Amino acid sequence: MHKEAKANVAPVRQRTQYTCVATSILMALKALGKTDLNEGHVNKILGAEPKKGARWEEAIATIQYFGCRATLTAPSTISQLKRCTDQGLPVLIAWNPEDRPWSHASVVFDVEQREDGMYVHVADPNIPNPSKTVRIVHEDAFYSKWGEDWGDFIVRRPALVVSLEVSVEGRQVMASTKTPIRTAGEELQAIWFGERINHGT
Repeated sequence: MHKEAKANVAPVRQRTQYTCVATSILMALKALGKTDLNEGHVNKILGAEPKKGARWEEAIATIQYFGCRATLTAPSTISQLKRCTDQGLPVLIAWNPEDRPWSHASVVFDVEQREDGMYVHVADPNIPNPSKTVRIVHEDAFYSKWGEDWGDFIVRRPALVVSLEVSVEGRQVMASTKTPIRTAGEELQAIWFGERINHGT
């Protein structure tokens, strides 16, 4: 599989124990050129509070507020994550790397093919080791941790792709220059199946 790029994510640590979603959104937005934001700006819109996480609906609304498109798919696959990151698109995930009773938000920014399988590069804003912000996880281990506990069932492999809806210059970004406006679902299908998209750059 030919590698074209990776999402330009600069990993950072969250400032509180309840802002993993805000920090993950911040990393994704900055990767797409929204560099004048900080965790506080994002969380003011998201509304995460102590002992209360954020739902996907709130994450999607926050991403839209800052001029980007959010496309949620569940279940997803590592191959689909790779197609996104190869085009420079960050992907928020909910997973449970420490087997805790709650899910945790992070950002996938690269998927690397090696001889023994694919390795997923995750910007994790709350790794227990305070000197680290990135996990590189083999596909088998990643799949075993990639899910969100909803009480009586697990939401398997959620993936929230973040792409530009409005460019840094303030222009509407179209998914393709060859067709009229596509829906978010059509754009994601194009990415999933390997079609190159135009980011308006």
